[in-house]
Amino acid sequence: MESFAVSDAAADVSDDEESIEKLRTDAVSLEIMSFKEGDEDPMHAHGEDEIYHVDSGNAKLNIEGDTYDVSAGDVIHLEPGTDHQFLDFEDKLVMTVLYAPAKGSAE
Repeated sequence: MESFAVSDAAADVSDDEESIEKLRTDAVSLEIMSFKEGDEDPMHAHGEDEIYHVDSGNAKLNIEGDTYDVSAGDVIHLEPGTDHQFLDFEDKLVMTVLYAPAKGSAE
């Protein structure tokens, strides 16, 4: 079993990176992402299914041109190849992200 506190992992994300990988198997990977006001997340897509849990904060999520408000407690699923970007960070946004299969393995 592996266990960690999201708040501790978020504190480990350095200012020059947006995420830290906390778990990896062939089937899944899990990252903690952290954005602060003024950060930029360029439009991008991944080859894997992504499930985001917003742990804290507020922002907007652009999914292929449609924009949605996201806040603590929200869960978002994106299918492989879905263009997306997080923007307009109102405060520190912390998310737990699950990729299946593991991030980078489907590209």
